[in-house]
Amino acid sequence: MAEGKTQQTDGPATKPIPVKPAVEPMSDKDEAPPGTPGTGETIDPKTGETYVQGIGGA
Repeated sequence: MAEGKTQQTDGPATKPIPVKPAVEPMSDKDEAPPGTPGTGETIDPKTGETYVQGIGGA
């Protein structure tokens, strides 16, 4: 082999690392994904659950 070259193998070098999604999955009450402009987090007074709700606009 020439200098500066590495030997390649047929398989992957390492195991893939599980990646956590950047955005949490939406709940049934969510009207839009978290962080969407024109939305805000609301708390359901009966259950205490939080969800994303549109706050109006044009």
